[in-house]
Amino acid sequence: MSEKKQTAVTTRLVWFLVILFLLITLVSQLVIHYYNPITTEPAEYYSYEDHLQVKGIFVRDEKSVSYNGGGIINYVYSDGEKLAKNSVVAEIYSSRNDLSLQLEIDELEKQIEVLQDAEKLIGSDNSQLEAFSNQIYENHTKMMQYILDGNYAAASEMKNEYLNLQSKRQIVNGTRTDYTAKISELQSKIDSLSAQITSYPQDLTLQDTGYFVSSVDGYESELTYDSISSLTEEKIEQIIKNPDISVNDSSVIGKVISDYKWKMVCVIPAESGINLYEDAQLNVLVGNGTSVSKAIVESVKELPSGNSMVVLGFDIFNQSLVTSRTAQLKIMFDEYSGIRIASSAVHFDNDGNIGVYIKRGVNIYFRQIDLIRTEGDYTLVRDTTGKQGYLSLYDSVIVEGTDLYDGKIILQ
Repeated sequence: MSEKKQTAVTTRLVWFLVILFLLITLVSQLVIHYYNPITTEPAEYYSYEDHLQVKGIFVRDEKSVSYNGGGIINYVYSDGEKLAKNSVVAEIYSSRNDLSLQLEIDELEKQIEVLQDAEKLIGSDNSQLEAFSNQIYENHTKMMQYILDGNYAAASEMKNEYLNLQSKRQIVNGTRTDYTAKISELQSKIDSLSAQITSYPQDLTLQDTGYFVSSVDGYESELTYDSISSLTEEKIEQIIKNPDISVNDSSVIGKVISDYKWKMVCVIPAESGINLYEDAQLNVLVGNGTSVSKAIVESVKELPSGNSMVVLGFDIFNQSLVTSRTAQLKIMFDEYSGIRIASSAVHFDNDGNIGVYIKRGVNIYFRQIDLIRTEGDYTLVRDTTGKQGYLSLYDSVIVEGTDLYDGKIILQ
């Protein structure tokens, strides 16, 4: 009886072990089949700009302006302002006091013009009131930003515009009926100041046409269009390091740039890998500007160092750079945008389609991609969001994982 009982216990134990083994085997197979550790990254939008930054030197058709007389010079034209033939570019005052008095008179006359312009709105309704208020707010904000940036000259230039808007708003809203008394007061000050001027200024007239600049840097006669071909890499580097050399001739008071066209000469390092060729059209940012300028590659000369000297031609006058001899150039080439994914995520399916595997819930799906370019660890593909069977923005792309296939279920 005890032997039968022992046999039964042994049999049950064997069956239990067999069943346990089968369960372990089944669970193991299920885990192997459905569980596979993976790493995902979201498909995100990305833009890429291929560009090169170098420093270049300006070469223009320039002519120095001289004045051999005495007195105090007051420039009539701003730097880069266009000259007509026989223009008065400067006024020569006999003393600094006379010049100071005249500048004060000029400012008072501008204020009178502002008030007279505002009086033209006398009798108009208040329909423009909101527009003036908005402009005053914008003007004030801009002036404050100039002051915070340390650009006090620009802030000062906006002063009369701000006064004009304030005066117009006062006329429109009825705060003021006219500015007759104020204009009379300003005119009295002008008369008083005029009586203190000892002599009238002498006009300095130029026959040349072009763009006037009140300063020189010493390279005006040295850097000409004809001299470009003889420039060496060492000379270009020297000019970049010393863009302003002393001018011993005290009679030189400025220069005239004869044409709106200009050139820039720069050295392209051999290691940049950039291959520029003659007549190529480029988009270039010059200096700190935000506006893109069009440039033509006029010549490319290989230098002994392996670098290249490139001459760029521009035909849009840049007033903000006329006092500079050098500037930073950002030469922009191709610009790409799309979805960026890890290069490790790219696979081919059984039909030879290129794509990626994405995770959605517990399922894995294959999504095709349209390649743009691969840069090392990352690949840029076109944004195919919404296109059936293709990758979309913010899909969870599998960048690490094995045994991947469309429709697979994962326990993760």
